[in-house]
Order: sequence, then structure tokens, then C-alpha cells
Amino acid sequence: MAKASDHPFSHRVSHWINLVNFSVLIVTGFLIHAPFQGIQMNMARSLHFFFMYVLMINGLVRLYLGFFGKNKDYTEFFFSQLDVKTLIPQIKFYLFLGPHPKTNKYNPLQKLAYLALPLFTIFQAFTGLILYFPVRFQGLADSLGGLAAVRGIHYVTMWVFILIICVHIYLAFTEAYDQVGLMFFGKTDNNEGKTIGEVANKSI
Repeated sequence: MAKASDHPFSHRVSHWINLVNFSVLIVTGFLIHAPFQGIQMNMARSLHFFFMYVLMINGLVRLYLGFFGKNKDYTEFFFSQLDVKTLIPQIKFYLFLGPHPKTNKYNPLQKLAYLALPLFTIFQAFTGLILYFPVRFQGLADSLGGLAAVRGIHYVTMWVFILIICVHIYLAFTEAYDQVGLMFFGKTDNNEGKTIGEVANKSI
């Protein structure tokens, strides 16, 4: 059952900031990768790097809050015996091959995604800095196959982020509809524990 304490205000603000960050980074990333006439590249690149720094800072703040904040929740992301036990059933559930297993606040696949995102973010920032300072980081670029290869890696990693975000949005609205209101507004509309399909059936 969803409750307000699942998403305290500081965590929600961090989530909002990430929403803006990823939106701007993806749009400006596409503009930088495939510019068209009329686009001010300096503006696109400046925005891209500005929001990259904001994303990194926000990540560090969220990490601090998770370990030392009033509503620290780092233990929620640790794998437990229950996660190991429910990993395969959770995959089957998402593939419509089995029932929804009973899990903790975050299921094992969510934990894997939330742990992978910071690593992908760091890697993406690393490749972005190589592209922005090619002379200074020429050695690193060469170790990854050259600037063209780094550019390709950076672009493919962006699509990994887009895929994760799309899956996250889909699951939020289909399997955790009650959590959406809590995450954005700190309250729910009394559809606790309901999926969007169940809410729709209730309103008909």
C-alpha cells in the first residue's frame, strides 16, 4: 500500500530535478548529434553541459540524503534473500507469464535499474568530457577506439537512458499508479495499491 512516507519531499525534489535534467540532456543531445540549420550549437552544448553538472550534483545530494539524511533509505536498495527469490518470478510477471510476486518497496529489477543508473551516468559524463575536451583527453579517447567510437558510445548510452526512462514511465502508470501522485504531489487519490487498469475499472 502506497503511503506518503515512501516519497519524502527531499526525494521528490531530487526526482523532479532529474526529470528536467534528463529531458534537457536528451533533447540537446539529439541536437548536438544531428544538428540542423538554425540551431545555435554553442547554446545547445552549453545547456547540455550545464544540465550534466546539475545532474551530477543532484546525484551526489541524493546519495548523501540516502545515507545521512533524515529520510535515509540506502537499505531499500540492498539486495536481500527475498530479492534473489523473487527475481525470476518478477521477470515472468513483466513478461505476462506469472503472478505478481510479493516484494519489498522496490522489486529486484527496480533495484538493479536504480543501481545501474548512477554508473551509466558517470560513464556518460566521462565520455561526454572526452568529446568536449578531445585534445586534453586524447589518450582516453584512443583507449576507447578514437573520438568517433567515443561519440558512438555516448550516443548508444543515451538510448539506454531513453529505454530505461520509457520502461520506468510505463511501469509507473500501469503497475504503480498510486505512486505517481505520491512522487509528484506527495499525496494519492485514495487509489492505494491500485494499478491504472484497476483505477479505470473502478471509475466506470
